[in-house]
Amino acid sequence: MPESIVNDVVSSDYLDQIASTISTQITLLKGSLAYSQGDVFSSIYVIRSGCLKTYSLDEKGEELIEGIFYPGEFLALDCISFKCYSHFAIAKEDSDVCRINYHELETFAKQEPEMAIHASKAISSQLSKQLKWSQTISNGNIKKRICSWILITSSKLGINEKNEYRFLLPINHYEIAKILKMRPESLSRALKELNEEGFVNISNKDCHIKNRDALLSNI
Repeated sequence: MPESIVNDVVSSDYLDQIASTISTQITLLKGSLAYSQGDVFSSIYVIRSGCLKTYSLDEKGEELIEGIFYPGEFLALDCISFKCYSHFAIAKEDSDVCRINYHELETFAKQEPEMAIHASKAISSQLSKQLKWSQTISNGNIKKRICSWILITSSKLGINEKNEYRFLLPINHYEIAKILKMRPESLSRALKELNEEGFVNISNKDCHIKNRDALLSNI
């Protein structure tokens, strides 16, 4: 995986102005839903702090995890063309988000065309990155997919500039396996092997990157 993919995170100098102009600031406690699958679509969301997980339920009630989102990222972009939300968005920790009414955003875009261009670029950029990241963690062997996901996650948190660092994962191993589309036991075996190799150690939700360069070499 090229270094550019790891460091390619969403950012926009215009996000604060858009958020302060047409958004509603809300706080979600851990376990709270921003919106539910089937709700009438009305708004997109921007995470200011914390972390949210998006997931849907299939016909059998099985949870299908779509993604984990961090500060600076948009939620519900894939629902814009639909009349309802296609998934749930739940806070994995206490989080602050901006709720932006999409109709107000369209009106704002007509009044502030320059701002609209930058907002459009930020939204398009995230959609492109989500596709790229999804393809990255869906290809290769189990170890490669895990290493890719770890590096993408740490890059979203903005803590991947050092060769050694640590951070807390907001989701458990079962959820990680769901995201990476592998069986939990396969994930456990691969994590044990990675821990034994010594350049990364994952224990419960604690992720300690001991040698980022070595982690990159496994991708």
